[in-house]
Amino acid sequence: MTSQSLKKISELDVFCLMVFKVIFQTGHANIAAKQLNVSAPKISRCLNMLRATFDDELFYRRQLGLKPTPLAEYLYEPICQFCDAVLKIEQSIAEKAGEHSTDCIKVAVTSSIMASLSLAFSRSQYRHLIGKLQFVSWDSESADLIHNGEIDLGVGFDTTSEHQLSIESLGVLSQISLAAEESHPIWTSSASISLEAICSYPFLCLNGKGFNDKIDPLEVFARQAGVAIESISRVTTRDEWYSHLLTMGSISFLPCSEAGICTSLPGIRVEPLPVDEVERLHGESMSPEYLLIESPQEYRRYSIEQRELIIQLIKKLLVAS
Repeated sequence: MTSQSLKKISELDVFCLMVFKVIFQTGHANIAAKQLNVSAPKISRCLNMLRATFDDELFYRRQLGLKPTPLAEYLYEPICQFCDAVLKIEQSIAEKAGEHSTDCIKVAVTSSIMASLSLAFSRSQYRHLIGKLQFVSWDSESADLIHNGEIDLGVGFDTTSEHQLSIESLGVLSQISLAAEESHPIWTSSASISLEAICSYPFLCLNGKGFNDKIDPLEVFARQAGVAIESISRVTTRDEWYSHLLTMGSISFLPCSEAGICTSLPGIRVEPLPVDEVERLHGESMSPEYLLIESPQEYRRYSIEQRELIIQLIKKLLVAS
């Protein structure tokens, strides 16, 4: 076989060889079209490609159908073996996908609610119906990983992606808490805690990509109110956040859903921010909106029931906050 002939054969797609096999077995192009669920013109195009590749008529038209040429007779067995091998590959992929369906569902979650969402899942009465959930931090690559199937879904704020992902609103936080070191002077102030008082101390942001990673609601408030913030620092993990509060004299906001968990951290005090101050902070547009970010439905490895239970879990957490 010449290198040119080998190149032609290597350029054939698998479907053309399947067309060859079915035509050989049935003797009719129209039957091949029905069995392969394609149009008759597509079968004709494949047959023409096969003839050009092998430089042979392959099938002669006779009264009772298409009759194979000697070369087609010679090619039939190796082409069948090749098609069978492709079928086994397809079956292996299907079996692997079936195995994945029973594996854990991987969820990328913004760090602002990861701890409380994990705790809510661990205590959920529907945990056995959802199956295993593995939570990872939402970051700049999460959307790509969802598109590639390496992560199943995401819970975050970020909608910027070059991929066509499905995005659904889960809700917003109506209440937030204030956290600082137990001995922080903010707690000893005689007046009720206000945003102006918070601005007079170093402020700490736990970044949530797509929400406050560029500008935090407190920064917006300070600019609009003409108030100077002592300083602003940013961290990306809850461990960094905890350390900063203990060592740098800073103050930070956090969702009320996380308050119970963070209150148990030694040295940290957490209190709800007064409702009127929350309204001043968030106004109409600065309240964080949590989004469910997924691949299109046909590529999801989890069931509709699992999806609905996960959504209920998150929405209940946001309302409880």
